[in-house]
Amino acid sequence: MNLTPTQTTLLAAALITGLAGAATLKAGKVGLVDVQKVIESSKGGPAFISLNQKADDDLGKQSQAIQALQAKVNTGKASPADLQTLKKAQTTYQTALQNYDVQRRKAFAPVAGSVNAAVAAAAKAQGFTVVLDKRKAASSSVVIYANAQTTDLTAAAQKAVKK
Repeated sequence: MNLTPTQTTLLAAALITGLAGAATLKAGKVGLVDVQKVIESSKGGPAFISLNQKADDDLGKQSQAIQALQAKVNTGKASPADLQTLKKAQTTYQTALQNYDVQRRKAFAPVAGSVNAAVAAAAKAQGFTVVLDKRKAASSSVVIYANAQTTDLTAAAQKAVKK
């Protein structure tokens, strides 16, 4: 669900090119939806968000520990035991990261389907031709201005996902 900077740039370029071309043919309606809020409203969404938070917290703590160990190693004053502890912490982190990725994909699969369907239903019902994730659009500067009263589909998508 999170896009890399390269994917965001490509998406933005494709969107701008597509919108420019569409504007010359026929004006379309662009909507925004806060996908995070729709996920929170969906069945399985709270469990997915809880898992995400747990994973982020756990991996964050492990990462901080690794950084502290790495800093000690970088000073040149690390003992062989410190090096072994660092290596073990890095292996533990990689294993935890892989395990959380599997859990996240498994938890998100049913949520993604219902969220996508709800957004599509809300967009079709209100005549939107393109819908963007509000947070991604704002953080990537794809959307500079939008009238929230006429473009925000979040409430309609939340209502649709609860059905």
